[in-house]
Amino acid sequence: MDRRKMLEILGVTTGAVALVPREVFGHQFVVTSTVDQKEIEAAFAILRGEPVAAAEVRAERGGPRLFVNGTEVYPLMALSAETLKTAASYRASGIGILAPIVGLNWTWAAPGKYEFEKIDLFFARLLFVHPGAWFLPRLHLNVPQWWKDAHPDEMVKCGLTADPAFAKRPELLGECGLNWNGLMDAYDASYASKFYRTEMADLLKAFLRHMEESPLASRMIGYQVTGGMTGEWHYPGSRYLPDYSEPMREAVGPIPAPERRLETTAGLLRDPAKEGDVIAFYKRFHTYCSDTVLHFARVVKEQTQRRVLCGTFHTYLLENVHIQEAGHLAPERILNSKDIDFIPSPYTYQHTNKPGEERWKSDMVDDSGHWLGRARGVGGDGSYRVLLESLRRHGKLFIVEMDPSTYIEPVKRGEGGSGHETKEGSIRILQRDLAQMFARGVGGWLFDFGHLVPPFGANRGWYDDQPLIETIRPFAELGKRERPNLEISPVAQIVSVYDAKAFFATAHWKREEPWTGYGISVSDHFNHWFLNSQQRTFSRIGAPMDSVYRFDLESGDARRYRLMFMVNLFYLEKSEVSRLLELLAGSEATVVWYYAPGLIGPDRFDMAQMEKLTGMRFEILMKPGPMLIDTDIPEAALRTTFGTAKPQFPRFAVREREVTVFGTWNDGKGVAFARKKMQGWTSVYVGAAPLTVDILRWLAMQAGIELWSTKPDIVYASRDAAAVVATEPGERVLTFPAPLAPVEGGPASASHRVTMEFGDVRVFVRHT
Repeated sequence: MDRRKMLEILGVTTGAVALVPREVFGHQFVVTSTVDQKEIEAAFAILRGEPVAAAEVRAERGGPRLFVNGTEVYPLMALSAETLKTAASYRASGIGILAPIVGLNWTWAAPGKYEFEKIDLFFARLLFVHPGAWFLPRLHLNVPQWWKDAHPDEMVKCGLTADPAFAKRPELLGECGLNWNGLMDAYDASYASKFYRTEMADLLKAFLRHMEESPLASRMIGYQVTGGMTGEWHYPGSRYLPDYSEPMREAVGPIPAPERRLETTAGLLRDPAKEGDVIAFYKRFHTYCSDTVLHFARVVKEQTQRRVLCGTFHTYLLENVHIQEAGHLAPERILNSKDIDFIPSPYTYQHTNKPGEERWKSDMVDDSGHWLGRARGVGGDGSYRVLLESLRRHGKLFIVEMDPSTYIEPVKRGEGGSGHETKEGSIRILQRDLAQMFARGVGGWLFDFGHLVPPFGANRGWYDDQPLIETIRPFAELGKRERPNLEISPVAQIVSVYDAKAFFATAHWKREEPWTGYGISVSDHFNHWFLNSQQRTFSRIGAPMDSVYRFDLESGDARRYRLMFMVNLFYLEKSEVSRLLELLAGSEATVVWYYAPGLIGPDRFDMAQMEKLTGMRFEILMKPGPMLIDTDIPEAALRTTFGTAKPQFPRFAVREREVTVFGTWNDGKGVAFARKKMQGWTSVYVGAAPLTVDILRWLAMQAGIELWSTKPDIVYASRDAAAVVATEPGERVLTFPAPLAPVEGGPASASHRVTMEFGDVRVFVRHT
């Protein structure tokens, strides 16, 4: 149905809309509790006769792809704090899928009583603004206040006293009933509550039945189930050590006292011989949390006869807040589930730790002053917080949430990053985000908070301005035109490997309080320095790089990847150690082991296991010392110090003669960075993080990898597309494995000599 017909049905003239679109959309169309049934019927009339929508994610031509009614669709979507006010600009930007937020508890008036007409009205008005839109709504599954009052014994109980400000905050309702402030409530339903799981499932079933019987079924291509803190399945009250409720005790068994969760007997590590009960609790707790998500995903699939998509926020590993309580530390269950088709996540939110800089800037330095890189902003990497290669291997479509604030936002409290406050900077940031989505073969949605007042002050969409619309539209057209013809399989020769369960056996995130020098709070030493901050230099290595969970490593990976970074493989079973060694045998790969690979066994510290993995002998250093390594690599003319200054323990010193030494502990306690030739592969041990970009580029070249850029640029790529973001000004040579052509025009070539300014973005594609 075209726009003119829609306006005729609703009795609004095209002239009136052309003259005052923002006034009409911004003020007249505000969803309230008063429902005009005639308005709903008028809007839905245009849908009658349309076939019921069918959507699926298929793994084809190298990766997961979105299909709607049998046709591949470029998965660029959009939503806003108030999507009604921005849908027109999204339509002008070439975006045909809207993913609005729905607060289901807004419709839950009393036990068994639901008012779904409110939601009907909202979608009717969205159709008025964007008549051709498909919908992929985000359904929030938090309980309303009356439910909390009726079920006090089913609520989360924390081990620490919650700040009253986080217990119950003033209601701030969005356009379709989401209580934005409620997303941070520490006082919410326990995931283990049978009442919550049953009654929320009943609400979800009733809503889905309503949608299935509605004309909207022709436009609904799926649903995203969300809950918990921030709606991202971070456990409610995670700042205060949940969950000591009786339902959770019944579900997972004994829960260690708060002091046992907060303290470790071996510094940065938990000793399984002394703290096995704490490790076991976190395993059970996170397994149950994942099962709660899947409980609701199953409802979606059953009620829709698996005809449409179901997705959820999950499997973040980098920058996961309050990680022992709020982390997604049982990712296997989500990845293996046939009920989950897509996984969204915002990209990096890392803030600067440079003294004197505004928090919203995002340059990171280590304690020796090395610039590691920039997370957000102009020239930033915009890295994903999920392990993308694992999602691809499980057939999950990744949808990156692109939510940078722009020059439109006057309050510099957004997440645009350095440079977003200018028009030129905002355009470069959007170009980077959309180029990465295209080049890596993933989905994405734009999400702006410009209408969320407070805390922001724009009172309009962050991307609702002609220069930004003209930035977005060419990428929407590029994706629609090229994605169906491109192979989107990965081409990286470098991989970072992680293990979520390691966080069961490492020091609690509160141990680092007050997080001096971090730039952020509520993070632990390993997540912040080994994962998040190391990602800044991983991104600037000058070549594409994959990331994967250890459990998703395949038999041929050590031959495919010439350089493998084993970032936090501290907690391993004997069978897992054996499998790693089998995978590496005869591969000729270079493997970089961080800190304490395999040291933590199921029931004790196992130094023999660590030595077996690395091929090196170690001395354990129990006296706290700085995690700083003095490095001297004559063959690369590299002399530097890297790492972090805060004293930590344990540390490890290499006591092996048959190694090449690259670095020693800054306090003189022995070798901390070394290489040893193994039988058919090369082992490198490093005791601290983050490694600098110069060291990473040298390691890559030593491993026989031809870097894609002669500068330390950010490179995103799949088989038939690439994007480059400059982190230094000047001329560079870009070398691709196969001929690619600049999207702005020009011949395809495997080599391009280009001059770029800091933050410039260039996109290349195989001609089809």
